[in-house]
Amino acid sequence: MKVAITLPISINKKVVGTCFVAGANEKYTALITALHLIDTGNDIFIGLPPHGGDISKPQLYPLTNIPAIDAKLGITEPLLDLAIVLVDRNKFFAPSPNYVKNINEIKVGEEVVIVGYPFAPMGSFLETADISRVSAIGNRLGPIAQNRFELIISHQTHFGSSGSPVVRRIDGSVCGIIRGCLAPPSALSLGNIPLGTDSSVTYATFTEHIPDLLNEAYSMGDLL
Repeated sequence: MKVAITLPISINKKVVGTCFVAGANEKYTALITALHLIDTGNDIFIGLPPHGGDISKPQLYPLTNIPAIDAKLGITEPLLDLAIVLVDRNKFFAPSPNYVKNINEIKVGEEVVIVGYPFAPMGSFLETADISRVSAIGNRLGPIAQNRFELIISHQTHFGSSGSPVVRRIDGSVCGIIRGCLAPPSALSLGNIPLGTDSSVTYATFTEHIPDLLNEAYSMGDLL
């Protein structure tokens, strides 16, 4: 079973959350994360912990610092809160995961695993995996007629969880990317994660658009 290689991401010299290897071509390794983590930042680095982002391997802990590799922004999709960053394939390469490409393949009640670095903004480079279930499947309303499917998950989201892959437990395929958690409209938030709320309902962008976004990102990378 393929494993989503998951790594911490730093913006403007501050570790902010999680990203994971999404794909690669002959020039670049592409990683995907939540757009709100990047915001207006232009100094992007990907952390490289000793276990290589493979959650199945033992991890050295605690670590106060880890090597990092510079990345450049390939493409953003604000409506989906997604961003793809690119690193030189000669400097870093890891296999990409399988994806669930049709929302009808996901069932309410299905077990999923959220993999990431939930406490990275507090200085922890420990990658964790939390088992949860799909509580509902939503199609977010927006200004244009476009499917924006989301998985609603009963899971407590932390500041570093944004950008984490949501993985089907049955086969390891990535089916979502954590965006944030549900909260009252008036709640104060950091990115898409509300502060001062006990909400444990998380939403994740479904993965159907990732193949097209990857192709666009590779094209943009050649222009940057």
